[in-house]
Amino acid sequence: MLTGIIFGFITAVTLGINSLLTAVVVRRFGVLRSVSVTVTLACMVMIAWAALIGVRIEMEADHLYLLIFMGSCIGAAFLCGYMALRLGPISVVSPIGALGGAMTVVYSFWLLGERPGELQWAGIPVAVLGAVLASLVIQRGSKIRLITLGPVFALTGVLVGSFSNAGLKIPIRDGVDPNLTVITQRVFTVAVILLVFVVFSRVTVQRRLRGDARPETSPVKITWRTGWLMGLVGLIDGGSFICFGYALAHAPAWLISIISQTGRVIAVIGGVMFFNERLHSLQWTGIALITVGVVMSLLG
Repeated sequence: MLTGIIFGFITAVTLGINSLLTAVVVRRFGVLRSVSVTVTLACMVMIAWAALIGVRIEMEADHLYLLIFMGSCIGAAFLCGYMALRLGPISVVSPIGALGGAMTVVYSFWLLGERPGELQWAGIPVAVLGAVLASLVIQRGSKIRLITLGPVFALTGVLVGSFSNAGLKIPIRDGVDPNLTVITQRVFTVAVILLVFVVFSRVTVQRRLRGDARPETSPVKITWRTGWLMGLVGLIDGGSFICFGYALAHAPAWLISIISQTGRVIAVIGGVMFFNERLHSLQWTGIALITVGVVMSLLG
C-alpha cells in the first residue's frame, strides 16, 4: 500500500507541473497538434521503459479488447483536457480535473467492487458542487454565465478519463504487468488522437480550398527551438503514467486516482502566479469545495 501511495504522489506532482506546461503549449501550437505530438512522445517513452526492464508481452484477448476501449476513452479525455487548458482559466479547469479522483470512487465501486467508506462517498457531492461554482460568474442583475467553455471540456474529460483509469485496474488485478497494461492502453489512445488529427486536418484543408475556412492566426511552426517545451510535456507525461501504473499495482484504484489529482493545486498556484489569473470569490469558493471534497475522499 505504501509503495502505491508514494508512486501516487509522484504522479500528482508531475501532473500538476504538466498542467501548467500544457497550457502554454496548446495556446502556442493549437490543441490537436499539441496533443498528437505530446501523447505520441509519451507513449514512446513508456515503450522504451518497458523494453529496458524487459516487460513480458502476455495478455488475454478480453483484456486487450478492454484496453482498446479504455484507450479510446483516454483519447477523448486528452482532447477535452487540452481544450480546457487552452480556453482556461487554468486556476478553474485544473481543480475541476481533480474531480476525477472523486468520480473514480464511483467507477471503482461499479467496475471493481471496491468499497470506499462513507466519507469518500460524502466527498463526491461536495467536490461536484465546487466544480459547478468554480465554473460560474455572476454578473450585474444576477445574471449567471459560464466563465468560459473550459470547465465544460474539463468536466467531460473527467467523466470519461476517470472511467478509464478505474478500468485499468481490471487487467492489473488479473495479473497483467502494469507497464504492459498502461502502454497497451496508451497505444490505442495515440491511435485515436492521431485519427482525429488527420480527419480534422483534411477537413480544414478542404474548407480552405473552398474558401469556407475562417481566417485564423497562423500557428507557430514546430521547430527544435520552439517545440522543446512540447517535447518536455511528452516526456513528463510518459513518466507520470508509468508511475500511475505502478501505483495501481500496489493500492486501490480509487485511492490512487484521488492522490494523483492533488497535484492540481500546483496548477492553481501557477495559474495565479504566472498567468495573472484573477478569480472572483465564487470561483475561489468552488475551488475550496473541490479541495474539501477530494480531501474527504482521501482521508475517509
